[in-house]
Amino acid sequence: MNPEVSIRQVTIEEAVGFAKFGAALFKETFAESNSAEDMKLYLEESFAIEKIQQELADLNTYCFYATKNSMPVGCMKLILTDASFTGIKSAELSRLYVSKLYHNQKVGAGLMQFAIDFSRKNQAEKLWLGVWEHNQKAINFYLDWGFVKTGEMDFKLGNDKQCDWLMEKTLT
Repeated sequence: MNPEVSIRQVTIEEAVGFAKFGAALFKETFAESNSAEDMKLYLEESFAIEKIQQELADLNTYCFYATKNSMPVGCMKLILTDASFTGIKSAELSRLYVSKLYHNQKVGAGLMQFAIDFSRKNQAEKLWLGVWEHNQKAINFYLDWGFVKTGEMDFKLGNDKQCDWLMEKTLT
């Protein structure tokens, strides 16, 4: 990871800023490939302050900033799940985004390594994620980190039904 970048957990008091930052990075990443109406609908729902506050209050959900000079340059969300249903304790990696200004500076790699280490520390056996089938740059990144495609699922962006690849990495 870039030695000037650090990763820290987001507090519930930072919900407003985290919601705005996450929405801005999502829009920066996907706006040109989607309609303005669908983007607006998705951002209003997924990054609503109340929703982000609920996520930050959930004991199984962890949100993180990647920061440089105390300013956010990236973020991610991890959701830990117990083994009761599948028999395997897992972690979902969600919303791993890096500001375009910081692409190719190892910020994403730092967040990924942190996600793997955090998941292992919390006894997760698998780390999984969903990635848009048309986001080849992200798919290549995940493949480089040892993730494999295990399925597909629907993802609704506003009124647009899209397809996400399910990818997972074994941590044990």
